[in-house]
Amino acid sequence: MQGREAIEREVEARLAERLPEVELLEVTLVGRGGSATLRAVIDHPAGVDHDLCARVTRVLDDAGMLDRYGVEVSSPGPQRPLRTPEHFARAVGRRVQLKLAEPTVDGRRSYSGTLVEVGPETLTVASGEGVAQIRVDAVRRARLTEEGPR
Repeated sequence: MQGREAIEREVEARLAERLPEVELLEVTLVGRGGSATLRAVIDHPAGVDHDLCARVTRVLDDAGMLDRYGVEVSSPGPQRPLRTPEHFARAVGRRVQLKLAEPTVDGRRSYSGTLVEVGPETLTVASGEGVAQIRVDAVRRARLTEEGPR
């Protein structure tokens, strides 16, 4: 089975080719072997509906992905995943939850708070505990924790 990054690149390439207006927010693999499910979270300027999810599923089927995985395609919902520098930049001023790949020096594996600043290598998150600088490459998963004004 391919690694998550390789699968993510493959899905992004297929969508860019066939449905360039669709933004891939997150790809996860659940399960193992022949029972693995690929979950793709997508967005679109006009919103995500059942028809768009079905079109994305057809693109993935044409790429042979349904032969390798079960596939689920969905909208981001209120806890929108953050994956790219653009996603983080659009989330400045909003509440986020960050899960880290490895614990920090003080043993923390997650941070919650308001995303204050996004730099090329760091994210600044403010919470009741203070302000933290977190390396972008240390973030395993990131999500908005509330849907608020943009």
